[in-house]
Amino acid sequence: MSEVAAAEISSASSRSGPWSITALAGFACGVFLIVPFGAGIASVVLGIMGLRETREPWVRGRRLAVAAIALGLVNIVGWGGYAEFISGISAPGRSMAHRFVTELSEDRTSDARGDCAGGISETRLQAAADQLKQWGGAKSVAVFYINSDTTSGATTGSVRGSIHTPGGEHTFQLQTVGEDGVWKVRDFSIQ
Repeated sequence: MSEVAAAEISSASSRSGPWSITALAGFACGVFLIVPFGAGIASVVLGIMGLRETREPWVRGRRLAVAAIALGLVNIVGWGGYAEFISGISAPGRSMAHRFVTELSEDRTSDARGDCAGGISETRLQAAADQLKQWGGAKSVAVFYINSDTTSGATTGSVRGSIHTPGGEHTFQLQTVGEDGVWKVRDFSIQ
């Protein structure tokens, strides 16, 4: 090996200049895996910038930049997978809430009755439909909270959210029960 090549390898492996601030910042963001997406995106971007900075032989931090990119990607993929998982398990509750409120808003109480497990009278459903009509009908439905619990083979749950109407924002809560893989409303309130 020539003396010039040996000198270049030696200088590349023993950089003694300043650290790349972007590589350090990217690594710091990557360490915060608990912060969804934002820290991951920042980590990847700063890691790439740090890689560019460390092309200069006197700038240190190349391994930190690579680690920042790796941790950032773990953050993004991990939180993306978690969001997909939560979305999948909450989809039946969200769908049922949207359908039930829409049916009441469109004065289709017989369809809403079909979404009920029993114990909810036609009169009560009609009163809720009339209230929604008085508010101007549901323009959109947002679900904020879903929980479920399975005990002794019976699955029950709760879905809470808001209904946007021309008359303002109103809250709803549905008490649900799972029957043969289908979610039904066993009680509800709209305020």
